[in-house]
This record gives sequence, structure tokens and C-alpha cells, in this order.
Amino acid sequence: MSLADPVNEPAPEPEVAGAAALTHPAARVRLVGLGCRVSRADLDGLAASLPAGAQLAAPGKQADVVVVGTCTITADADSASRQAIRRAAREHPGARIVAAGCYAERCPDHLRALPGVAAVVGARSHRSLAGVLARVAAGEAPAPPEEGPAWDLGLASAPASAPRHARPVLKVQDGCDERCSYCAVPLARGPARSMPFEAAVARGRGLRARHAELVLTGVHLGVYGRDLRPARSLAELVRAVVAGPGARVRLSSVEPLEVPLALLGDAGVREGLCPHLHLPLQSGAAPVLRAMARPYGPEEYAAVVEAVAALVPGACLGADVVVGFPGETDADHRATVALVERLPLAYLHVFPFSPRPGTPAAALPAPVPAAVRRARAAELRAVSERRWGAHLLRQVGRTREVVVERVAAGTARGTSAEFAPVRWPAGDAQRGALVRVRITHSDEQGCSGVIA
Repeated sequence: MSLADPVNEPAPEPEVAGAAALTHPAARVRLVGLGCRVSRADLDGLAASLPAGAQLAAPGKQADVVVVGTCTITADADSASRQAIRRAAREHPGARIVAAGCYAERCPDHLRALPGVAAVVGARSHRSLAGVLARVAAGEAPAPPEEGPAWDLGLASAPASAPRHARPVLKVQDGCDERCSYCAVPLARGPARSMPFEAAVARGRGLRARHAELVLTGVHLGVYGRDLRPARSLAELVRAVVAGPGARVRLSSVEPLEVPLALLGDAGVREGLCPHLHLPLQSGAAPVLRAMARPYGPEEYAAVVEAVAALVPGACLGADVVVGFPGETDADHRATVALVERLPLAYLHVFPFSPRPGTPAAALPAPVPAAVRRARAAELRAVSERRWGAHLLRQVGRTREVVVERVAAGTARGTSAEFAPVRWPAGDAQRGALVRVRITHSDEQGCSGVIA
């Protein structure tokens, strides 16, 4: 899977939502999301599963219960999760904290020991989260969370509407059957499973009817439907969701060998898709890809990127890269830099290798020194910054359709179909609207323009 969702996105709406008073009429609940779009979608599902009459914990106001959706993709993510819990305990004295998500699944004891933590609910027990939250909010001791049926882990409760976000995320797939040697996500999320096809189509169409953009996501999105009977595919799902008028659809990270190229070649379907794909690379060196247990080589990856660029001219293409994998030589790093420089990528998500306990890579010999990892990461981030700047510059002089995500101090901000952050004088812009903006200039922060 992708190590994380693409960077350079405009600052999202705060990961804050109210929850129902439940059995305690004064309970105010805040949701704090860390990590990827899948984690965000899990919190959306929780917010949608709470009963009517929810009392919002407004930003800056005290909450009685805080749910922290944790991430464990790297050691830094583990640390950020612990920090978020400690911060919640400081900012909301006396609040009962529920630690949820991937880190909660892998290392529950680490989180139970933190101040204020009343319950820990791992990613595989997501369907129990609402019930645990109800008991915690009522001041009761929560029952141990339970895993659900194969596909009912945050998928059955996926919201039909997601008012917290101007660009809602629909998780149609969870878990992963691959065993990339560095990745702990299968340990946290479990096996791959898909939302039933009819439910996914209905919810996708419902969100398209209410919003200007819908993001389809999953832990291993490209294998959507393979576990269903009859088997389905991501291409079938996208084709069904985008059928007819409605909001544009953006695909989250898709593994390179699973990109539905035939779908991108269909002009009718392509019109409903954002020209933006995130294609995890991880390394441009064949020996490192083999050690990572990735199912492709550098040239296979390059062929997919070039094919997508040909089918969708001007598309924003991004990639993940891991630097300093055990055994990675200077020549391997140079091969990665050369491949990235050669391909039409608009940005990179760069991660220094972080050993994850329980994964094969954690025990590999020939670790790369931390200083070397940092230097390699810095070099690739510099490449990414240059590529991102060029992508933004290409938007100047063009009129783009932008979803309004924030309006403040007379300025509207949002995201174009090409994934460019855009700001412009707000006028009467309303959050969630789709507006046409003529891009007048760009800088490292994004693009600026005026209403077209």
C-alpha cells in the first residue's frame, strides 16, 4: 500500500466532530485524526454512526471525550500518535480518551499507559468503536472490543453523507493480503476485504449527489472486489459510480500494476475522474524492490507512469519513496533519483526507512546510517519541491474547477481537479461549492487566482 496519502494538499478541515450525548446528556466528543485517508474515513464512519442530537465539541472548547485515530506506518507516526494523546489530556483536563486505529491495534499496551486513556480500540475492531464510545461517554467501563465479520470493519457503517469535509472520503476497501517486507499495515488492518458492490455504488452515487468531489479510498484500493462473490473490480466500481451527472471522483493511492488503464482510456469515464493519481514507487533500484517484496521492477513502474501520462495529459502524478532501506547502496539511491528525474512525476512523498517490529525488514542486515538516510531523503525532497513548483507553474493562465474547502478573512481556499491548492478573493464563495478560478500566479504554497 501507499505509505501515506499525497502531500501538498491544502490544509484540510480540522479533524474535529461532535458526538452524541449518548447516555450522558452533557457529553461533548472530539475526534482527532492522524495518518491517511483511510483513517479519516474511519472517523467519518464513527461520526455518522452516532445517534441524533450529537453535541459538537467546538474548536477551542473543552471536550468530555476525545477519540484519537492513531497511525503506525512509521516510528514517527507512532510518536505523533502518543503526542496527540498527551496533548488531548493536557488540553482537555479530565477528558476520557479513546485510542483507536492502527497503532492501537499493534501496540495497545503502549497507549493504555498514557494519561487519560480510558479505552483502546484497534483497527480490526472498528465496528465496536461506537459502542465503546457510548460507554466511555457515560462514565462506564467499556467492554472489550470485538472483531466483526470479514468485511464489516468500518465498511458497513461508512457514512452516506460526510458533512465534516468538503471533499468526502468513501472507504470501499480495507486490509491487505500483500506482505511488503517493510510494512506493518497488514498486521494492523488484517486481510483485504471489500464493501459489497451494490452498497459501494449506492453510497458513492449518494455522495456525488451531495458534494462537488468524492474521494474513493482503501488500504489496498486496487484489489477492490476480488474477495466478493461474484468478484468485482475497481474499474467496475468506478465506472458505476461515475455513471451519470454528478461530482467529480478522485482515486486515492493505487498500486502501479493495478491501475485500471483501460478505464483511463475511456473518455466518458475519464471526464468524471480527477486527473490525479498517486502511484507508490518505494525505490527505483531493482535489488531494493526485490528486498522490499514489491511485485514490479523499475521499468515496469516506469511503463505504467508513462502510460497514465499519455492517457491523461497534464495529470498530476505522485509517488511514495522509501530511502535508506537496509542494504540500499549509493548506486541504488542514484538509480532511484535517476528514475524519478526521468518520469513525469509532480511530487514525491519521501520516507526515511523506519523498521517496524514484526516485519521482515526489521531484521535485515546492513542498516543504512541515520545520517545517510536523512541526506538521501533531503535530496529527493528537493527534487519533489522542484517538480511540485513546476506543476503549479503549469496551472498559471488556465481556468480550473476548484472545490471550496475554507473561507476565512476574505480568502477562499480549495483544491483543483489537478490537485493544486488554490486561493482567491472569496466574494460570496460557500464551502463545498465548485467554482471556476483563473490561475494568475503560483508559488511554493500553491496557486492564486480570481473567479473566472
